[in-house]
Amino acid sequence: MKNMRLNSLVAGVLCVAVGIYSFTQGQPGEETGEVSKTALIPAWIGLVFIAAAALSHLKPLLHKHAMHLAALASLIGLLGAVMPVRVRGFDFSQASVQGSVVLFLTCGTFLVLAIRSFIAARR
Repeated sequence: MKNMRLNSLVAGVLCVAVGIYSFTQGQPGEETGEVSKTALIPAWIGLVFIAAAALSHLKPLLHKHAMHLAALASLIGLLGAVMPVRVRGFDFSQASVQGSVVLFLTCGTFLVLAIRSFIAARR
């Protein structure tokens, strides 16, 4: 139980860091001259991970539900991380692509760990 809570917290901190990195290092748009607010999406996903870990810690009876919420956030993050890489044509010199790759790996790893934990809990 504590293991998934810690995994959720670590994944959350990584996602928040990715969001901040993507926003601060991103290239400004040609029309607006500003970095798109969508660069912060990984940070929002990270906040869901952190909230799930906090909820699990504060209300142990809600641990299962909190971790399912974190698993859903990881699935959304995993699927959402693919698009910036495809749109930017795999240009790994751009912060959005770098952040998307880290988000994909973080969410994918968390999702695998969550599924393994859910299966182990059923046994």
